[in-house]
Amino acid sequence: MTSVPELTIEVARRLERLIAPEPSDGDPQDPRVPKIVQFGQTVACRAKGGQPSNKVFCFSEADLGLLPEILDFYEAEALEPTFYLAPANFSGGVGLALAGKGFVQTQFEQTILYGAPSLEAPVLPQGMTIEAVTAGNLGEYARTMGGGFEWDDEWREAAVAHTQENFDFDSPAWLARVDGEAAGVASLRLADGGVGGIRGGAVLPRFRGRGIHYALVRHRMFFARQVGLELLIGGAAYGSTSFRNQLRAGMRLAYIESGWTRGMGDG
Repeated sequence: MTSVPELTIEVARRLERLIAPEPSDGDPQDPRVPKIVQFGQTVACRAKGGQPSNKVFCFSEADLGLLPEILDFYEAEALEPTFYLAPANFSGGVGLALAGKGFVQTQFEQTILYGAPSLEAPVLPQGMTIEAVTAGNLGEYARTMGGGFEWDDEWREAAVAHTQENFDFDSPAWLARVDGEAAGVASLRLADGGVGGIRGGAVLPRFRGRGIHYALVRHRMFFARQVGLELLIGGAAYGSTSFRNQLRAGMRLAYIESGWTRGMGDG
């Protein structure tokens, strides 16, 4: 495994920005497709229906004056966002500004991890295979993703359809099988500057506990090396299987972000 950069404030802020999605106009005909707008350094993602996607990233004291505009962006569609705040950009002013608008901290479990690609190919559990997602297995991939993440029944069908309709074949993703049966999924987000995001890893409940998730983490870390990436970013709930597997594979904890919400909106 190549060297991992020292965690500094600058590196932490870079990780936070890389986690945020890139600006996008969305699709006026399909409200499930996220519209992503940048307000100063803050990135706001908005979508209606399907998998909840109303999230705000990189909010800091520098953008306090833009908070009303950010909230208007969601109120225009009767949606409520969740602000995901990283320690490097958090301050008393940020907390007071959000509290003044009715937000409270409701989450403190999502970890951000970082690391370097791996030189070693994973050893797969018996009976397991990993294949790239293609047009031929895209439907299995989308359905396995929905089952692996245990998406809510109210929006699972719409989210599975959205995944299939908007799948980017230029972004690597994989389907894991056990004895030929679809069992798990994983993907790798490619960003500028030789950075890859370990994301979308999930295993169907009946296949858990067999080392499939860990093998998919290792597979992506090895693939990242093969395509010349220099830095990897991951996310997982603190103490979860995903968190433990990423640490076991050589990733490091960067920070834990807090989530701030209000009301009972769709976000």
